[in-house]
This record gives sequence, structure tokens and C-alpha cells, in this order.
Amino acid sequence: MISSDSRGFVWRDRGVGEPVVLIHGLLGDMDHWGSTLEVLARFCRPISVAMPILDPSFAEIAPPDLADYVRRFLDVLDISEAVVGGNSLGGHIALELALAHPDRVSGLILTGSSGLFERGFTRGVPHRPSSSWVREKMEEVFHDRALITGDWVESVRRVVATRDSALRLLQTARAAKRRNIEEWLTQIRVPSLLVWGANDRITPPDVAERFHALLPESELFLLPSCGHAPMLERPEAFNAILASWLLRTRARRERSPLVAGRVA
Repeated sequence: MISSDSRGFVWRDRGVGEPVVLIHGLLGDMDHWGSTLEVLARFCRPISVAMPILDPSFAEIAPPDLADYVRRFLDVLDISEAVVGGNSLGGHIALELALAHPDRVSGLILTGSSGLFERGFTRGVPHRPSSSWVREKMEEVFHDRALITGDWVESVRRVVATRDSALRLLQTARAAKRRNIEEWLTQIRVPSLLVWGANDRITPPDVAERFHALLPESELFLLPSCGHAPMLERPEAFNAILASWLLRTRARRERSPLVAGRVA
């Protein structure tokens, strides 16, 4: 069931108990977390939120601004503290929230996260992207190309072929690349789960290793035969790892110091 409010927030909310907020990436969708919500709802309250990347009324689209959007979303749902995670840009937003508002984040879930290095489509975008160009770009995201359907290609093509939407996507991607947060990651002291595709070509596994080295309380899992979006390409394995980690680290999250400092 989709929920919304008068301020423009849109989300899916399942289960009861500890909130786990999941954030999609640049060309993602809150429904990409569908199977994850189903699994986690058995023992906690998973929530996927739609991000305003393509909303022209939302002027500021750099990662810190999007993190503040998530903070305000938590306020709307009266959530004082949550496990927060995301895929690609969504992971970057979760990290920004943990740095700027450490009291709001009890744990982190990162999969294919930007914030250190990512390959994107910030250059060479055709004025009128063809279906074949869009398919080629989507094939860079997935190890199993059979997952990319014609309907999905067409839905993405319609977005990137719309001038205003394409411009916002490029601006957001460029802002994320400029916002490298490596120097602050050691400040984050919450339990952090990294689930990466071993065949990720957008944020390769060495990026995951770097996150793992910099985040003091992190655990890293690499999924074979998997690209940039494990929750879509290997949902059963991804959800099993995530569910196990949430249950196993619950006590640590309750007593863990959140973040040593804040970043402006």
C-alpha cells in the first residue's frame, strides 16, 4: 500500500517495530525494495521512500539536501531514530544523514553506494537517447542482462528523453560525484552492513572494500553473479543477509554510540 501526505512525501510502510528506511538510487524507485519489505516486515518496520529527484518543486538535489529530505520524512512519520540504507545514490544519502544527524541513525545498510567513486552517465548523453543506448546503459548495472525487459527500457528512455528530467538527473549525478565523503567516514560508529555485487561495474568491489576499511563497525558481503543492484538481481540472498544482520546486531544498535562528530 502506498502512503502519502500533503507535503509531498510518498512511501511504502510495512510491519511494526524498529523502523528500517530504504532509499532508492538515481534512476531507482521505491518499489525496487518490494521483496525486501516483504521479508523484513516479519520482524520490524521496513519503509521505502520515494525521493524527489525528478520533482521540479524540489530545488536542491545534492546529497546533503536529499539527506535532509529524509530527515524531514522521519519527522513526518514521528520516527526519532532508524536504521537507514540505500542503493547507489541512496546509500550516499544514508551516509550523509548519519553524518549530519547522528542522533537519527542507529545503523546503516549500503549496497553499491556512491560517496567515494562511481561510474555514471554524466557525459555523452545523446540529445534524444535511443532505446538501444538506454539498454546499453542499463546493461552496465546488471550482471544478468535477461532482467532488463523492453518495457523497463522504454520507461527509463521516456525519463531520460525528457529534457527537464534528464537535466535534473545529470545535475544530481554530478553533485554526488563532487561530494566525496571519504575523509568523514571514520566518524560513523554505528553498525553498518555492506552488501555488494561482485560484478558491480558502477561502484566496483574495491569501492566496497574501501568503505569497509573506513567504516569502523562495518561488515562486508560480496554476492557472486551480481551487479550494482543486489536487491533486484539477487533478492533472496540480499534479503537473507540483511534480515540476519538486523537480528544479530539489534543489541549493538541499541547501545552503540552513533557518530563521533558532525559534518557541515
